[in-house]
Amino acid sequence: MTPASRRPRLELEKTLEAMMGELKLGDRLPPEPFLARQLKVSRPMLREVLASFVERGLLIRRHGVGTFLSPQTPFLESGLEVLESLDSLARRTGLETEVDQLEILEKRASAQEKKGLGNGLNDEVNVLKVSRVILMEHQPVAYLLDVIPKDYLRKEQVETSIHGSVYDILVDANNPRLAYSRTEIMSEGAKESLASMLKVGRGTALTKIVAQLYSLEGKVVDYSTSYFVPGHFKFHVIRRLSRPYQPVSSSLPVSFENHKDYDEY
Repeated sequence: MTPASRRPRLELEKTLEAMMGELKLGDRLPPEPFLARQLKVSRPMLREVLASFVERGLLIRRHGVGTFLSPQTPFLESGLEVLESLDSLARRTGLETEVDQLEILEKRASAQEKKGLGNGLNDEVNVLKVSRVILMEHQPVAYLLDVIPKDYLRKEQVETSIHGSVYDILVDANNPRLAYSRTEIMSEGAKESLASMLKVGRGTALTKIVAQLYSLEGKVVDYSTSYFVPGHFKFHVIRRLSRPYQPVSSSLPVSFENHKDYDEY
């Protein structure tokens, strides 16, 4: 998109932000057709800008009802360098979480779950599958799914100890001892079932984190997938600086061919 083609969209964003500034939290926006005529813009462009505001947590869309100015929502910010459960992070920042729609299932691992756990497709692996929605101030903010080999966690442990975090249960048990987590971060549009559980519009861009938690022995203890609702989380990473690339001068020896006596070493 060229700067010239972006200008109408930027102007529309500023106009909408100014209009929203005159509304109260929770107020409903005018219907899209009326709003497009009022602002003299195309409906596709308006719909695109409104969708970006929804993803940023500024607006809430309720299908069949309308688009509303988002009320003040609980907000969590965290660095990804240190693994910490959502429950621990919330308590550390003075917020409370609730567990909703908890499901604990004992089953045979699927092909995808075997791959995530580092097992071969022909292996028979019994796992505990724990899924739940996390609420803050009675609002759904995340959907968490953990798949754990039954050797590491029993159903009774989860039923009596779950506060939203399988990780915290594994840390407390300390068997096996945990070493590190390999984590992938991406964005994914909410499918219908997930959108319904998180009360967001279908296709809403969610932050998706897929992680493998390893033991000191190098085995995957927990294969997890987490979806986070936009507007409630801000993740950051502190990055280590690399040394600037400095090409080697052509006047210096750059290969063993320049050292006839290299065999002596």
